[in-house]
Formats: sequence, C-alpha cells, structure tokens
Amino acid sequence: MPFDYEANVTAVRSTLRTYNTTTSSPDLSSGMTTRVRTIEIDDPDRIAIRINDLPAVYVRVQAAEEDAAGLGSTGPTGVRKQKNVTYELVGIYHRDGAHSLEAPHLVEVYRFAENLEGVFQAEFRISNTALWCHPKITNFGAIELESGDRIKSFVTTIEARYLFR
Repeated sequence: MPFDYEANVTAVRSTLRTYNTTTSSPDLSSGMTTRVRTIEIDDPDRIAIRINDLPAVYVRVQAAEEDAAGLGSTGPTGVRKQKNVTYELVGIYHRDGAHSLEAPHLVEVYRFAENLEGVFQAEFRISNTALWCHPKITNFGAIELESGDRIKSFVTTIEARYLFR
C-alpha cells in the first residue's frame, strides 16, 4: 500500500480542530481576541479568503521523503517503510485594525503561532497516526487577499515521521 496522504493530512486538521475549544489544553485560540474560525486542508495562495473566515489555519503537505531502507515489497515478513512528511500550517490573522503595525496585533499573531506550535508539542503523535512530529520552523509575514489588502500571517512547518506498509 502506498502512503495515505489524504488520511494523514486529515489527521493533522482533526488534531487542530480538537484543540480549538475552550476546554482543551492547549487551546489553539487561547489569549486571542477572536477564536480561530476556519481550519481547512487547502492552499491559501490558490483560494479566495474571506475576512469573516479569519483567523484561519490552512493545512497542506509541503514535501515527503521515503527512507530507502524499506525498499522491497511489504507483506508477512513485516517489512515497513518510513516516511518523513513536512506539513505547512498557514495561520492567517485578522481583526478590525489588524492591518496596522501596532504591537497588540503583532502580539496576538505571535500568540496564535505559539498556540499552534503548542498543539503539536502536546499531540506529538498526531492522534496516533505518526511516530512523532515537531514544529520545525515558523516564518512570519503577510498574505495578500484578492482585494489587495495585506494581512498578518505565519507559516509553521511541522515535520512528522510515519511507518507504513
């Protein structure tokens, strides 16, 4: 069986949704003025993003690398393959006035990124689908909407290792 990208990226999205409640620990929306409204598997560079869907997290696979040690057919001998998958989690933040460079808005963007990283530090097995995962890097910037408005965003790269047959 080939590696199931769809099932595994869905597990990442489900993990984020599970941790986006006031009773979860950590809470994806903790300390933010507006709770995260949208968590989807999609490419924000290719879709129309609506302001009323923000804050949002978009999940996509960036890259995958399979370990050559598992070459050969799988079967009763138990040959298992390893795959490292890199996910990009694009966090997009908006609230009234968020387009300004005022520090309180930036603090909420940083808190949003911190919360997202915290989810995968707590749920490092991604609902028992991965051997492990960890937030590798977070880059901060802005994303341009179709309207031409630029809003604050970040991209957190999560690396996960899987065993599969």
